[in-house]
Amino acid sequence: MSQTQIFPKVQGTPFDSLPQSLSFHEIESRACSRWESQGVYRFDADGAQKNPEQVFSIDTPPPTVSGSLHVGHIFSYTQADIIARYQRMLGKNVFYPMGWDDNGLPTERRVQNFFHIRCEPSAPFVLDQKLDPIEDTKQPQR
Repeated sequence: MSQTQIFPKVQGTPFDSLPQSLSFHEIESRACSRWESQGVYRFDADGAQKNPEQVFSIDTPPPTVSGSLHVGHIFSYTQADIIARYQRMLGKNVFYPMGWDDNGLPTERRVQNFFHIRCEPSAPFVLDQKLDPIEDTKQPQR
């Protein structure tokens, strides 16, 4: 199907002003500039205190710094992003923070693998204990 079949040239309609070709980089640049100037993605903390019923907050589990990215990451963040955008379209003040895991199980496992250690609950706590990574050719345990 040709472009003229999709966007017929009819005088006096919005189709008159459609470009013959699209530059997605240009469109994205203009949209991002407009969104930034309008504060589309900014959370208004002052407005939230004045009008808390208009706040929509998404508490996301933080992305983990360990492991490899996979399609599940895309699905989960796409879903949350769509919900945030929908709530913005309804006029809500959306709080959608992004964070990084700095104290969770994935980080603990990464450290254990790096130092080739395992948790020993009966071991005493040692304040400021220093550990050096083991340098050997064997693969860390998973």
